[in-house]
Amino acid sequence: MGTKRTSPEAILDAAEHAFGTDGYTGARLADISAAVGIRRPSLLYHFKTKDALYNAVVLRLFESLRETFTEAFEAGGSFEDRMLRLMSAYLAFLDERPAFAPLVIREILDGHGPGRHLLETRLVPLLDLIEQWLAQAGGGEIPEGVQIRSAIMHLGSNAILHAAAGPLQGPLWGSDGGTLDLARRLLLAEDRA
Repeated sequence: MGTKRTSPEAILDAAEHAFGTDGYTGARLADISAAVGIRRPSLLYHFKTKDALYNAVVLRLFESLRETFTEAFEAGGSFEDRMLRLMSAYLAFLDERPAFAPLVIREILDGHGPGRHLLETRLVPLLDLIEQWLAQAGGGEIPEGVQIRSAIMHLGSNAILHAAAGPLQGPLWGSDGGTLDLARRLLLAEDRA
């Protein structure tokens, strides 16, 4: 019986799901291979080690998130429209890529995979980019005294926890995560009471 040829993208899709569901330690190369209908040696042809596969998954996720943010930054409109579009794009990304939230949470909490370094080298520059954009685009619209980086972390971590909560979303947050309303209140001067 010959091995089925498959694309690296199909392997990355299956690996993203496995790492998001089971974490770095719990995900098995044999299961990822089976999910795409190939043998483990075929997977190892494309990705020499589990670390290499994990790194590729994390890098692909952060590249996709960067593209999502770039599209939102480049859109026109008022600061409020653009900021809410940025938050909506982030929330949509979390919905479309359900492995992202648990992967980030696991790396922050336990760091058992090689991803802690990837978070530092990929997540931190994205946070810097957003902070810079908000400071420049927000001008006088961000309330005085608001620490932009802290606001980003509150909004981003709220959205990540909400996305990772699964069936606990409703009991913990209510009908929705409230992230867009929170963004308005934190980052728009006219909404402060």
